Amino acid sequence: MTYGHWDDVDLDSSYDFDSTIDVDFDLDVDINIDLDVDKDICVDVDIDGNEASFAIDVQAYGHDTSVDLNLVVAVLEGEWSSITATGYAAAG
Repeated sequence: MTYGHWDDVDLDSSYDFDSTIDVDFDLDVDINIDLDVDKDICVDVDIDGNEASFAIDVQAYGHDTSVDLNLVVAVLEGEWSSITATGYAAAG
């Protein structure tokens, strides 16, 4: 069996591809949360020493506003207590 040279090959080829993919899904989410918190808080503080208190009122007026508050409260029972607050209110 003898084959011709590749120069003698006349190849005409075409490939047509058509695909239709339908994706259809439904998602139903039903969440029920029952939260029952039983709290009993009793605060009995006898302050014999010093006290530090503060009030913060920060306001900014404008159309585009932003506000941020970072608050850290720490207590070492019988030794000290601390509140650290940082933040901003800004408007453009």
